[in-house]
Amino acid sequence: MVLPGRFGPLISGLLTLITLTALQLALVGEIFWVSTGIFFAVILSYLPAVHAYILDITRNAVLELRSNLQVTDEDIADITQRMQRPGAKFQIGWLIAGTTAALLHINFIGFIPLNANGELDFSTNLVKVTIAGTLLTWCMMTTVISSLIQNSYLIDDLANHLKQIDIFRKQPWQPLARVAIASSLALIGSNAIYPLLFIDSGTESASTILPGMALSILAVAAMVMVPLATTRRKIAAQKETRLLSIDQAIEKLPDPKTHVEMQTLNTLLDQRNHLQRVSSWPLNLGNIGRLLFYMFIPPLTWVGAALIERLVDGFV
Repeated sequence: MVLPGRFGPLISGLLTLITLTALQLALVGEIFWVSTGIFFAVILSYLPAVHAYILDITRNAVLELRSNLQVTDEDIADITQRMQRPGAKFQIGWLIAGTTAALLHINFIGFIPLNANGELDFSTNLVKVTIAGTLLTWCMMTTVISSLIQNSYLIDDLANHLKQIDIFRKQPWQPLARVAIASSLALIGSNAIYPLLFIDSGTESASTILPGMALSILAVAAMVMVPLATTRRKIAAQKETRLLSIDQAIEKLPDPKTHVEMQTLNTLLDQRNHLQRVSSWPLNLGNIGRLLFYMFIPPLTWVGAALIERLVDGFV
């Protein structure tokens, strides 16, 4: 679904957006459908494109880590292959899960009207497009999220083969951090698209999807923490070992008397203070700032959607 090349995901996303929007408007052709129809078009064009973008970041991270890994080229090739092609059973399983969730969602919302006989009426294009859009959205969401989390586990497994850990330098771990932060972009960005459903759509309140956004926090947390879990444990273990070594050295100087002993004690105390300030997470300020920026995207879009809705209501 995504064209190759540097701008392949962007071009593919735009073409998909244009195609789906035109197709839905041609089938339905009703003004009040615009907000929901554009939501389906945007999210179905966004997810494959951003998944391809994050997959590219993940592959580059593996290549950057290669020099510090005790693995063979065959192992790297196998991991890259599993990232690109998760496997038929994995994909079919999550497609079934997405379809089941979509059917439950459709049943819960109850937007399929009843005909005169009291039976569900599937005759209109609006109902058919709504069902198709809901099914595709759920399947796409579950497939992309499960794939990203699986890739995060594969990246985390590589950390078990790191040759060395330097707790004072964050730079060697930045490929891991980039994967963790970028993976969260898929779900955070999709939540930012949801306000499209409430712009001039007749929906009473955007707060009706807050439970869904709350549940997505768990997935975002997994995407951020899983790729860094093993490295964090290794950094924490080395930090604890060094602190223990320093504490044992300090215990041997309970009552320093000479200038050399005082100088040694001060050096040990400085080293301990510095070690205690070192974070166990392989993140730098740039990574944290980017994650916080991503976290603010959904609330900002919600505020923007609410302002647009009030503005439209004021002119009507």
